[in-house]
Amino acid sequence: MNTILTPAVFAVKQEYHIMMYVSEPSLMWVQVGDKKYYDEANGILRSNTQVHRAIVPMEELNAAGAYTVCLRKVIERKPYYPEIEETQEYTYEFCPVPLEEPVRAYHIADTHNWVEGPVAAAKAYGDIDFLIFNGDIPDHSGCIENCVTIYEIASKVAEGRIPIVFARGNHDMRGLLAERFCELTPTDNGKSYYTFRLGNIWGMILDCGEDKVDENGEYGGTICCHAFRERQTAFIQGVIARAKEEYSADDVKYRMVIAHHPFTVKQRAPFDIEEELYGEWASLIAKNIRPTLMLSGHMHYLDIVRPGNEKDLYGQQFPVVVGSDIKANHEYYAGAGLMFDEADTVVTFTDCLGETVREEKL
Repeated sequence: MNTILTPAVFAVKQEYHIMMYVSEPSLMWVQVGDKKYYDEANGILRSNTQVHRAIVPMEELNAAGAYTVCLRKVIERKPYYPEIEETQEYTYEFCPVPLEEPVRAYHIADTHNWVEGPVAAAKAYGDIDFLIFNGDIPDHSGCIENCVTIYEIASKVAEGRIPIVFARGNHDMRGLLAERFCELTPTDNGKSYYTFRLGNIWGMILDCGEDKVDENGEYGGTICCHAFRERQTAFIQGVIARAKEEYSADDVKYRMVIAHHPFTVKQRAPFDIEEELYGEWASLIAKNIRPTLMLSGHMHYLDIVRPGNEKDLYGQQFPVVVGSDIKANHEYYAGAGLMFDEADTVVTFTDCLGETVREEKL
């Protein structure tokens, strides 16, 4: 049984989705203290999958500080007396995001199947309290090997010890497995947009979908992202209606909006889409949520777009950190480190050469 890759502990709302790639049919559950959390479908342990998921309440795993993944390889799942191997157990220490500052995170996006470069850039930043994946980790979703890149990087950077925040990118929407991508990654009951809490940090994941109009010939009529975005307008409005339970909760000190596509930043044709809809998102966020920052990738450059910058399309009123740079043929990669502190929030861009490219206070 392939157990080389450690689990990934994703933060979704007030829960952790403990997810793990396996190369052979297996049953899976997670034990936290004396409680078991199963990967099951209406009472049936799942084995017809290569990515398992067990959902654990945040407060329970935070308090326990450790969890055990239990796997049983399925030899043959016969209708009667299936043949299944003995249970293999793998225990991992878990470190919840601390309530006291400083809190450190690292942002990785646009790796396009490259593992070593992004891992080296993250290691150059040093110890972190949580990891952020912000889209286009696979180059496309045409095969399971591409999607496993998510778990390969998570295994080397987070090591199953710290939480991970996940947002989908536009390249994730391409290929045979795109329609099943929600089965392979964390979602809120299948929705790729949701909020989360880690320590005193509140965050909202938004998913812009593809980066050109639905009718663009590149997609061959396979997408319907405009309607998908309209549903997220209602989602943002719902978050604002629940402000006291979300970003205005008493113990929230920092607010993040995470979206692969930096929708408040000016784009050239044919990427200059949805100006009215994205303008409504930007207005709702600026007037109500007032985030510490928005965090994006997609552009394949490093930048901090501040309010009033020439790239600021809507008068966004919050800084947008564009935090991933990758060169063709996997020659170079850089990502963004974030430090949340009472005095300042500091952005540090580091690269696969072990260098600090740039550092700025927000």
